[in-house]
Amino acid sequence: MDQGIDYMKSASEVRKEWSSTIDTALREHPVFIQRTRDNLILLDIATLRLAFENLRFELILYPEKDGSVTLVESHLDLVENAANKDSGIDQMIHALRDYASDFYNEFALWSKAPNRKSHIPYILKVLSSTDDEIREDIVCRNGKN
Repeated sequence: MDQGIDYMKSASEVRKEWSSTIDTALREHPVFIQRTRDNLILLDIATLRLAFENLRFELILYPEKDGSVTLVESHLDLVENAANKDSGIDQMIHALRDYASDFYNEFALWSKAPNRKSHIPYILKVLSSTDDEIREDIVCRNGKN
């Protein structure tokens, strides 16, 4: 981080000014906090959502011989089978919520796993979005069997 800009607050300063720090993060700008060697950021969910606004859930739709469809989320390796595309998307939103919840509950483990740490932006997006917002961020394309 740029040492020339005075944006980093010490943890003890934040502790002393907790209320005003929260107000600043909610109404003005994110607050960067340093505690010994650890750094963190305090920001409101609307700002977090802005950071991930271009992130999309990419679904590949595969028609099955029995008339059902299989949807695969390409970034998170989630798979759902349903009677049609719309119910498949509903099921995928539920699967995204379940996966995000599991990931969050075991964050210390999954955030460091080489094959899972790239999922963090998607997890944060799901956790900070409504089902309708997730639906808006789904891009669905046809796959080939």
